[in-house]
This record gives sequence, C-alpha cells and structure tokens, in this order.
Amino acid sequence: MATYLKLRLSNQQNYVEIKLSHPEETYNTTAAAAGGDLDIICCVDVSGSMSGSPINNVCEVLRDIYQRTQKDYRLFTYNTQTDVKRTLKTLSERNDNLQASGGTSFACIFTAIKDYLLQNASAKKPITFIFMTDGQDNEPNGPALQKSVQMLKLMLSGMTNSPPITFHVIGFGEVNDAFLNQIRTFGTRQGLFRYSTESKELQNNFNDMFEYALNVRQFTIKFPNGKTYTANNIDNETVGFLTNDGDDLSAMAELTLIDDKTTTTQFPLAPMKDIRAIHLLHALNLIQPENEEQVKSIQTYLNDIQITNSKNFAERLETEQIYKEIDQRMMEYRQLFTQLKMTQVPERVKLQLSALRHDPIFANTQRKKKLDLRVYKNVDYFKKTNISGILQGYKDSITSDTWQKIQEQKQNWVDTYSKEDIYEIMRKSSDNILCLGIFVQRDEEVINNPAKGLKLLKVTNTIISYDSFINGMNLAKNNQQVQGQFTTLNDLYSIAGALADEQINAVIPLYINDEHMKRIRILEGIWLGYLYTLDSYGYDKQQEVALLKLLYEIIQQRTNTQRQKQVLIELEKVCRFIIDESQGFKTAEQFGEKTYEKLLKRLPIASTQECGNCH
Repeated sequence: MATYLKLRLSNQQNYVEIKLSHPEETYNTTAAAAGGDLDIICCVDVSGSMSGSPINNVCEVLRDIYQRTQKDYRLFTYNTQTDVKRTLKTLSERNDNLQASGGTSFACIFTAIKDYLLQNASAKKPITFIFMTDGQDNEPNGPALQKSVQMLKLMLSGMTNSPPITFHVIGFGEVNDAFLNQIRTFGTRQGLFRYSTESKELQNNFNDMFEYALNVRQFTIKFPNGKTYTANNIDNETVGFLTNDGDDLSAMAELTLIDDKTTTTQFPLAPMKDIRAIHLLHALNLIQPENEEQVKSIQTYLNDIQITNSKNFAERLETEQIYKEIDQRMMEYRQLFTQLKMTQVPERVKLQLSALRHDPIFANTQRKKKLDLRVYKNVDYFKKTNISGILQGYKDSITSDTWQKIQEQKQNWVDTYSKEDIYEIMRKSSDNILCLGIFVQRDEEVINNPAKGLKLLKVTNTIISYDSFINGMNLAKNNQQVQGQFTTLNDLYSIAGALADEQINAVIPLYINDEHMKRIRILEGIWLGYLYTLDSYGYDKQQEVALLKLLYEIIQQRTNTQRQKQVLIELEKVCRFIIDESQGFKTAEQFGEKTYEKLLKRLPIASTQECGNCH
C-alpha cells in the first residue's frame, strides 16, 4: 500500500510512503548483496598532512571494519603516487600503520580508479568508492588533473547500463567544497558527503559510510502521469520520498515501484488517513532547507507536532528521537546560514553545509558523544522488548473494583496542563503517568556521574502528566530556537508551573496507586533517561542511585503543608519500590538501603560512601 499526505509548508510538497510487502525477504536480499555482490574500495589520502592522529585513526577504523565484516575490501592509498595492492585484510595483519608523507595528486588516484573499472568491467556487480582526502591538489588547475577527470567521466558515461558505481566522499580539514561535491557526482549514482575538522571524527565518518553502503537500496517510483522519483532505503520496511512542489496526486490511483534488482511492483495509492507524528517527522526529515526562512518554517511546523500522538510505545520513542534530530539539525542550519551572510564566507562553512544536507541519512549511525553509545544500547533493548504489550496487558488486567478505587483518587491527582485526573489518564492510555514538576540544573557530568551532574533548584506544586511535560518541553525548546537562542544540555529552557513563579524542566513520577506504579517501573528507563540527560534513550543504572540524592534534596526543601507532605509520601514510595527492584542498587551502590532508611527517618547523611556520589 502507498499513501500520501500534503505538507503544510509554502512549497506544498507531498510525502509518499510505501509499505514494502515482504520486509523479511527484502532484508535477506539486501544482506546477500552486502555479503558478496558489492565491491567497496577505500581511497585514502596518505599525503604528509595526514601524518600522526589522522592516519592512525583511519587505520584503526579500517581494521575494525575488517574484523566486523570479514570482507577483504580493497584499499587504494595515494599521495603523488597510488598504491592499489593493499586490502583491509593486509592492513589488519600489519602491526604498523600506513605512512603519510609527500604531496597530493588527485590525477594519480583518478587514473587508478579508471584502470580498475576498466579491468573489472565484466564483473557485473555494484562498486562503491569511499574517497577520503584532507587537502588540495599540488596543481589544482594543472592539465594532469583536468585530463584524469575527463577520462574518468568519459569512461563512466559509457557504464550507465552497468550495475551502479557510487563515489562517497569524506573531507577532512582544509579541503575544497566544490571539488569534493564534484567527486561525489562522478558515479552513475550520486554519492554522499561527510566532513569534519577533527581527526577523531574520521572513524565515525568511515563507519557511517560503510554502514550505509552495505545496507542501502535504491528504488525508482513511477506515477501514471509519467513523473519519476528516486528514493533510497535502509530500513527495509518503508520507502518514503517527497514529490515536486504542487504535484496533485488526488487523480492517481496507483504507482509503480522498481527496486535495485529491477523487480517491478504495483501499489495502490490513496490519501493517508491515520496521520500521526511519525509520518510528519519522516516527511520533515527529507527536506533540505535552502535559506534561513525555510528553516524557520520547518521549526514552526515542528513546533506544532505532538510527539505523544503515536501508535504504540516503540513508535513514540522513535518519534521522539527523530524530533530531536531534526530539531538539532535546524539549529545547525540557522547558524550556517547566518555565517553565509558574511562578505568572505570561510570554506569550512560551505563544507559543513554540504555535509549537513546528508546528515539525516546518517542520523541512526552517528556516534559523536559518549551518550550516543548508551542510547544505541537502550534503543536496541526497547526494540526487542514489547513494552507496549506489557503495559497494555497491565491495563487490561485491572479489575472493575480496582478501577473504582482509582476513580476515588480523582480529586487529589489532576494534570495541571490537560486537566485530566489520574482515573482519566490511566483509562485513556496505557503508557502515561502522573508526576511532580521540579526545576533542576544539569551539567555535562550528568552523563557519567548523574548524582553530581544534576542539582535540584526548586520543588514546585505542579502535578503534570509525562505526556504533557514532554510536549511542553519540546514546545519551549522550539520557541527558543525560533527566537535564535540555541540551546545545549547546560541551558535552562523550561515550562510554566501551576503558580506564577514556577518553572519546570524535569519531573519525578508519583506512586498514587499500585497499578500506576507498575507503569512507572516499566517506563523507568524512559523517565530516568530524560530526567538526567534530556534523552529518553539516555538511561543508565547509576541514575537509580542518583535518584536517592534527588529525593534527599527534595526532603530538605519541603514545606510543612499538607499537600507537600502528601506528595513526598508518594515520592518516597516510588524510591522504595525502585530500591527493591533496582539493578542500580544491586550493582552500583552497596549502601543504598541504609541511606534510604536514614532519609525516611530524616536522619543526616554524614558519610560520602553512604550516598555514593551524593556530595
């Protein structure tokens, strides 16, 4: 089935999404192609400017790729000469790294590529070149370079009916944007572009390129009116693409999909009926803004998307992650477009803008921060665990007597934002919980040391559901960015609380009843991850121990009003439950039980050991 929706942006593009009929078969075909049908050649600059950390990082990642794939891909190295005899296997077996010296001659590597293509023309399999350089040619306007480019292009022009030939480009340091973008268009299929100014990023870039090259499939889509589009796919489940401005799809009842094995499939085409946040975000993720006004338009559109409008819990997590990626990318676009207004635009800005246009493709493979490794691990866990099914099972098992008891709690526990009470929240959804709003300060240490990296500034009187909180925080963050205030983990963007002077940028769930606590426990990794890292995938078991320190700070700030006493009891019950079940307390902090008992008895905590990293 193929469905479409019209984006409410000035260009009125349509987003079309095709559900592949047999994703398992598609995956197996792709895996087979990755295993034997694809030829990958790494072209690595070994000129003198690559010496030291850059070449060492490249060698390390290429060895790692060989160990993971066990495929003996070719390795072409070049400076003023080209060596085509190496492979990833021979590099992996060597104890020393490649030696970087001399100048740079692109003519020699382009000639070597041409010769390789000529010698392997009868192989009839796709070829991908991952072309890496950190500099410019010794003679950028010389006849040798111009002739080598002409000869390579001439040869490739005669290979349009052969399996695809692709050039992916990795730029590092002082390189030329226009020249590298020219290289990525050499092939019969356009390649991608990555750029970095730090040598350690070379490892991420090579990993990204290999991951993409091994898994990508290209589809051609034909409409009855003769229009044709191309879409790349790596998830093996859906193919999504944008049509041209103003295309009217209402008169079309079907489309034709042609995959990279030339298999043709007809799909019925209809307007999308159940439009959820995930569909809107998939569409926005494909847009490449051309100026600052278009960025603002995308940010405004993003601002209106309610990410809690999801089919199930797994989709909601994916939605939140894509939202965050688009959000951060638009910030980078605005910064770069601002710099493009300068009289003399640095080449680095052009390079970063070119790379950013390809960034959505690599969003799931980038590992730029220590937190990302944890996120990847947690994403894998959430995908394998049927959290939605578990939560729905709990909800379905609640008896009528228990629902009656929950209904009796309505007056005491109401979401300030949605005005829904605890009974309505639990009836309406299986994965929403009621929380206490707090105001905290986070610093970068919170990723590795959550107890030290988060400080309580104020306890509010605001009761808020987790869905209302997440939607409110996304709105607050987006509003700041539209106004040009680019935020990081250290910035304190927040939402308003119940009282005039209250701000909220974090929440802690309240026990309230046993059935509500079951939800809190199942969702623990989600709300703890967001509490400490502003990322629902950022959970770490140390956060369970750090929660004890946060409870201690809340106790210190408490007032003696009846309402705050009531709220504090519910928070203590949550902590008690987590300690009993917690992996964090079982493995990360041996004094958890004793510390908790002292907190409940309002006794001072004198020992640093007793609260782990509390002090």
